[in-house]
Amino acid sequence: MKLPEFLKGNALVMIVCECVWRSTVDIVVPFVSLYVLELGGNYQTIGYIMSGASLASMLLYPLGGYIADYQGRIKLIGYMTFMYAFAFLVTGLGDSWQWLALGMFLQNLTTFYWPAIQALMADSIPPRHRGLGFAAVESIPAAFGLIAPLAGAFFIGSLGMRTAMRGLYFSSFIIASALALFRLRFLKETLVNPKKLDASPRGIARLLIDSYRGVFTTLSSITKELWVVSLLVTALVFSASFANSFWIIRATKIIGLSLGEWATVIMLSGVVGVVLGIPAGQLVDRMSKKLVVGVSIMLGGVLSFLFLMASSYTEVLMLALAGAVIDSFLNPSLRSLFADLTPRSVRGRAMALVGGGGMHMMRNVMANSILSKTFLTIGAFLSGFMYDFDTSLPWLILAGAMLVIGVSFIIFVKDPAQPEV
Repeated sequence: MKLPEFLKGNALVMIVCECVWRSTVDIVVPFVSLYVLELGGNYQTIGYIMSGASLASMLLYPLGGYIADYQGRIKLIGYMTFMYAFAFLVTGLGDSWQWLALGMFLQNLTTFYWPAIQALMADSIPPRHRGLGFAAVESIPAAFGLIAPLAGAFFIGSLGMRTAMRGLYFSSFIIASALALFRLRFLKETLVNPKKLDASPRGIARLLIDSYRGVFTTLSSITKELWVVSLLVTALVFSASFANSFWIIRATKIIGLSLGEWATVIMLSGVVGVVLGIPAGQLVDRMSKKLVVGVSIMLGGVLSFLFLMASSYTEVLMLALAGAVIDSFLNPSLRSLFADLTPRSVRGRAMALVGGGGMHMMRNVMANSILSKTFLTIGAFLSGFMYDFDTSLPWLILAGAMLVIGVSFIIFVKDPAQPEV
């Protein structure tokens, strides 16, 4: 079968990388909160660790956006993928939640290359195909990660939580290192006339100063429409951060699902996401993106409230499947909207500053900018206290906030008449 032109080149390389990535990372991530408890932490500890990781990911984010628009996207993506891989060793070496916290902090410190990935993908997919393109980049790799949660649950059940998680972290180090080489070899630069960075100590110091200054001087290039979208998405990320680490804990500790049942829920919802990903992306390209986002967020609010009512495996599964349908429309629409509203010349820096985020219902929330990461950090820090105070409170806040944010998207956001290329 012949691939569409917009799914060749960089888009194809990134899809291949993400396919391998999802089959490894998805085997670990769903169980991190339970792993913290296994290592002797409590609900507040989970919040501390997630907050620290979010803070780390934000510290160098301006540097990533600046380098992406100055030197180019590819070297930054490749070299920092190597550093990300190395951090897996730290998480695998220790046998305490403190070691886990250190490893996650270091790992997230390296993720300042994400604005370069966002800019590269926006550069590589034509505006008329962005909904479909971003849906493909998300849904095709998800197919390769479908069995990962079940495999993780199997290893944990067979080897025990500690042994299994440490082994999986070491395996992830090897695979992520190989992906770094693959990215450096096959990705093609999209920045015209990239400049060479000064790698001397003085040059690096100047680079740090210029990167922070450069990102914030980009404020003048950000349109009102992009600000509105970014602020609403940041509000979504903030409200979702309260429940982000506790879906699995409520499901297993309160509703009573086994680890295998929760893994099955994640896998089956992933199947729905894979099946709907491409068709949903095609529909997004033909519809008002702001309307798709607004309705999806409101439906997510209803789902979040219903999760509090769930009392069985079947009910949780039905909600997760509905959430996968919502995700299939929400995330491609958001990514397309940000790309459509951001000029190519400042795309790296603008994405670093206000690039927004997204969420996968009942799984995780994504923060892709300094603004959204700031509020994700605050929300994650508060989440453990909130859950300890009232195990229903995070979802009550999330449900109410999503209804308000969804309505606000429909009222205040405007689809661009002429999308940026």
